[in-house]
Amino acid sequence: MMKELWAQRTGAGLFLLISYALWAAVSLRWISEFLEENHPLTWAITLILLLYGLLLGLEPLLTAGSRTRAYFYLGAQTILVFAASLLYFELDFFAILYIPVCGQAIYLLPRRQGLLWLGILIAVTAAGQMIQFGMPQAVSFILLYSAALVFVAAFVIMVQRADQARRRSEQLLSELREAHMQLQSYADQAEELAVANERTRLARDLHDSVAQTLYGLTLQAEAASRKLAAGQSAAVQAHLDAIQEDARDTLQETRLLIFELRPPVLASEGLAAALRARLDAVEGRGMVRTEIHLHEINGLDPALEMGLYRVAGEALNNAARHAEASAIAVSLTQDEGSVTLLVADDGKGFDPASIPPGRAGLAGMAERVESMKGTLVVESAPGAGTTIKAEVPR
Repeated sequence: MMKELWAQRTGAGLFLLISYALWAAVSLRWISEFLEENHPLTWAITLILLLYGLLLGLEPLLTAGSRTRAYFYLGAQTILVFAASLLYFELDFFAILYIPVCGQAIYLLPRRQGLLWLGILIAVTAAGQMIQFGMPQAVSFILLYSAALVFVAAFVIMVQRADQARRRSEQLLSELREAHMQLQSYADQAEELAVANERTRLARDLHDSVAQTLYGLTLQAEAASRKLAAGQSAAVQAHLDAIQEDARDTLQETRLLIFELRPPVLASEGLAAALRARLDAVEGRGMVRTEIHLHEINGLDPALEMGLYRVAGEALNNAARHAEASAIAVSLTQDEGSVTLLVADDGKGFDPASIPPGRAGLAGMAERVESMKGTLVVESAPGAGTTIKAEVPR
């Protein structure tokens, strides 16, 4: 238990060791004195020194949890030292034992009360030296021991402040770690939510486009089968033509959905190569003329690459699905501090002012660009095509 009580104080082990070293030095000096002088009160001073040393080690147990007991302890030790100094005149070294008491007072008491006890110890030291040596001989001893007491008090206060700063740093570090773990948890949850939303969107697109078209192909095939059985070859040809057209549209829709996912070429070869692959595989095979002005962007953050690819994909989807464009131009350039993506089509266009604020396609692009701390500009007019420009900082 004593070990645990001492361990609760910063530097307590070293302080106790130094205190006992001072006590041992005073005791040895006293032993050498009474061996020479054979002082009649040897037993009293020896008992005082033994009692002081015993109380010094038991202090945490005697004062634990009680400021009142701390005052009694400090008072008892102070009285013991003062008595020892008065029992044998012309020996000043007993005042050294005030030094451990001073350090303990700073440890045990609130700051102001500890400094008040420091003043009491200085006053008691001065009184003892003046009683023994008188003036002016006592002045040098008073200054010497007072300086030692002030030094010890200042040292203990600095140790306490350093310990408080360390504890605050540890607490802040613990709070930062907890906050980091919470942020990581929130990031994981946000990522899971984003994945879930993306899956939901892909499922909806599959249902609205591919699944519906395949269902239509089934109906067309059944109708063609009935016409064939009835010998209506012209009607069968019409159904076959419709099936071919719907199958081509389904193929294009499927390619669009595939390229909605992160293509491997984006990670391996970069944004420009991924956009070329997208235009060749989807728009090019969909009978849409493409004009490409792409420059390799080196050292771009993967998150920015993915964000710009998503913006380009949404713009291309809008051009193919809604604008009925026959030609699309894509440009990717960079300057010293930003990257600019430009997607322009010759479709039917629209009036940007007439589009509801929450329209999914434009709102999604705006949110992506805003998350990259960039700007999105949409220029369009009925019958004049659409130009979408996204500029983000590197």
